[in-house]
Amino acid sequence: MCTTLAATDDGSTFLSRLDESEKQFLASHPIVTVLYDPAWAPLEYVDRDNNPVGMSKQYLDEIASITGLAFEIHGSMNWQQGYPKLLSGDIDMTTSLSPTAKRSEHLVFTDSYLTAPSVIVAQQDIGYIGSLDELQGRKVAVVQGYSSEEWLRTDYPELDLLLVDTVEQGLRMVQKGEAFCMVENLLVINHYSTILGLNYEIKVVGSTPYVHALSMAVHSSVAPLASILTKAIGAIPPAVRQGMYENHLPSQYEKAISPVTVRWLIAITIFLILILVFWIWTLVREIQGREAAEKEREESRQKFEQLFAGAPMPLALIDFDGCILAVNQRWSAVFGFQDTCITHVSDWYEQVYPDSAYRQAIRKQWDDSIGAAQAAKSSLIPPLECILQSQNGTWRTMEVSGTILSDSILVTCFDITERKLVFEEMKRLHREAEHSRQVVLSALEDQQLLHQSLSRSNATLDAAINSMIDAVFIIDVESRFILINKAFLSYYRFASRSECPPSLASFNSLFEAYQENGKKLETKKWSGFRALQGEAGTTEYSVYKKATGERWVGSYSFAPIYDKAQTLLGAVVVCRDITEEKAYEQKLLFQRNHDFLTGLYSRVYFENALKQARTTVPFTLLIVDINGLKLVNDSFGHEMGDAVLKKTAQLMRSVCDDGVVVARYGGDEFVFLLAEKTADEAESFIHRLEDAAKQVAIESFHLSLSYGYATRTSLMEDVQQVMKRAEDMMNRNKLYESSSAKNKSIGLVINSLFAKSNRESAHSKRVSSLCAFLAEQLGLPEREVNRMRVAGLMHDIGKIGVDEAILNKPDRLTAEEWEVMKRHPEIGYRILSASSEFSDLSLAILEHHERWDGTGYPRGLSGEQISKQARIIMIADSYDAMTSERSYKKPMTKDEAIEEIRTCAGTQYDPAIVKVFLSSIHQFGGNSA
Repeated sequence: MCTTLAATDDGSTFLSRLDESEKQFLASHPIVTVLYDPAWAPLEYVDRDNNPVGMSKQYLDEIASITGLAFEIHGSMNWQQGYPKLLSGDIDMTTSLSPTAKRSEHLVFTDSYLTAPSVIVAQQDIGYIGSLDELQGRKVAVVQGYSSEEWLRTDYPELDLLLVDTVEQGLRMVQKGEAFCMVENLLVINHYSTILGLNYEIKVVGSTPYVHALSMAVHSSVAPLASILTKAIGAIPPAVRQGMYENHLPSQYEKAISPVTVRWLIAITIFLILILVFWIWTLVREIQGREAAEKEREESRQKFEQLFAGAPMPLALIDFDGCILAVNQRWSAVFGFQDTCITHVSDWYEQVYPDSAYRQAIRKQWDDSIGAAQAAKSSLIPPLECILQSQNGTWRTMEVSGTILSDSILVTCFDITERKLVFEEMKRLHREAEHSRQVVLSALEDQQLLHQSLSRSNATLDAAINSMIDAVFIIDVESRFILINKAFLSYYRFASRSECPPSLASFNSLFEAYQENGKKLETKKWSGFRALQGEAGTTEYSVYKKATGERWVGSYSFAPIYDKAQTLLGAVVVCRDITEEKAYEQKLLFQRNHDFLTGLYSRVYFENALKQARTTVPFTLLIVDINGLKLVNDSFGHEMGDAVLKKTAQLMRSVCDDGVVVARYGGDEFVFLLAEKTADEAESFIHRLEDAAKQVAIESFHLSLSYGYATRTSLMEDVQQVMKRAEDMMNRNKLYESSSAKNKSIGLVINSLFAKSNRESAHSKRVSSLCAFLAEQLGLPEREVNRMRVAGLMHDIGKIGVDEAILNKPDRLTAEEWEVMKRHPEIGYRILSASSEFSDLSLAILEHHERWDGTGYPRGLSGEQISKQARIIMIADSYDAMTSERSYKKPMTKDEAIEEIRTCAGTQYDPAIVKVFLSSIHQFGGNSA
């Protein structure tokens, strides 16, 4: 399909702005061919009749009118067909293209006329993604030939890119789970998400460092056309360009990213960058060894992000200007707002507090709480109870608290809706009980005032009392029962009226009452006897029935009964079984104060305990960190990591004395509050903990811990400073201890792999010998020969992450099993790069399945891009695989394997190394068959 756009104006005014070379170009090129993408709405696409439409088409119309050019639009080809023609010069130009280094080799670009960010879109249940590095190991959809593909291949070559033909195809694959996410222009993503009805299935989960600076691009053979187009675009009246944007760009995007907001974000970003630069400069001065410090900071950030993202309650990070920096996945799930919907606390208040008066009151209380905490030099903002409305209209009661950090505030929301409902239900029941009491008292008063209608009043009273769900009894001054209802018999576990004693005083032989602290309650303090003493009110205590051993908690409303002369006649008591309500209240309290995985105290409980210790000296804070936990998770899975955490928590409980508070403080960090303990006593405690830790092994993993402690000896010292001193000591110790622990864990991993598969053990040892032999034949120094021997032994260490059934399968692997197996170089790379002793081998392990012609995996490297160590391993690995026996194939002979390697030189293998291999393999004395 070709469409020609001709000039509708003489363009004399515009021609006066051109120089002579540009005028000559217009005269010699009256018709310009245009590549038009049919599937990049709303910028450029075709309608149902295959006519070009979109903002680019409207730009071409305006330029044709101004310049007198005629544009011949080619919109029948897809982008993958037309883009090579543009690069070769068969087509003169295209309308909406982002400049890149590779494109600039063939094309000349106009000034940018529109910018839009490149974003990450994934399914609704995916949390916030802060960096493209987090996409490693996941399938990322990009449109083939688009700028996103070139950017990611250049800057993030390790990403697994899934090439698609159109944005619509990529979004469908994300919807179905065939791709984890897609990276593309936000304008285009919003358009197709809306027209395809995917807004409730996918969402934007993160930003990228890339911005689409859309320009018109012309082939270098018609370079003068670029300057003509730039001047023509500049000649379009602003009102006309604004009309184009309003016709084609979504209003919500303009509102979401207004120029004012962009300037604020840039200013805040620059401010944060300046703080970060100053912080790094200071850190370099304080700690020698910049690489160790940067790694420590990165691990801390990852811990915070893991804690932040995986927290079971809603969390938000807000700067002091009110800008919302980040929210976790639980925040979005509870309140229904996506993390890009609300960017400032003012917007948040407008959404969740629709009543303006209540909104102003809550905001004032919150601001006052922050001011009070800052004035008291406290980092904790006390809890504030609020009633909020989520996006779907649901009302929730939240306990909102905060922690003041150096440059922001961490806001925590604890959902107390159910607890409030229980409390409200208890209040309602108490009101009913009080109402019932009033009814009873009123009926009694009526009985005294209207003696002539005594029978009728008694009938009414009996009916009212027996219909109540609460237990009711009336006693005289001698505590004899005058009236009891059916609920009373159930409350005291009597099968019939005959089991009930005649007086409350007789209950002393059947029941015992206990206060909440477990102390036995005197009989005279029972609600009935208190009423006979003239008291009225409400109380709670537990009841124990001696005969059956049953125990329950009751709520009692009681009052004395007087006649007109204020003579005491008796007492009335209304009681209700609140055992379940009390148990539920205790359950909520326990969940808040304990870590769900280890059962230790939670960070919230510990910080409250630390707050109470502000007036205490001495006390010691001890921080303990598990070395190598991330390596365990990467190698053996998170189930093994959870087992290590649980075993560590069990160990810590076993060595704690009474009065010691131990809590899980982060992902792999634990903290102790040693009340009234000096530094010497803390040292003794650490020695006991170290000795106990040496005896702990989880499967083959030996527990290794790093410690740091600080003692507060003066009330003048701030508690947070004590905490920081303990953290600094722990971080210094971890620099020395963590490396050793990781190196030991590497040995554990390789031994575990060999234990899983005897075949892998024998294969790795043969490859190790052949690698060392080839290194010697290549004339490498002895250190490099030894290095190759170790690399050959560990080249398949990543198979620890492969299921044992696949490793030892006697038949050929299925396509799905082969995809699992192909992940082992990346797993091995992550394992070895975590160890200082073996990190220099990690790149060779990652690349040992790359092919000389670029068709290998995982990154598709070719030629000299592949490290020399990996090229040696590739030949040794292949030779041993060909000459080793498998249940599904017979081994090749030595000569057959040599001929196969000779044939594949230059395609699969490095020709130079193959040449050395062929000339020396017959001298190899290792067991290669």
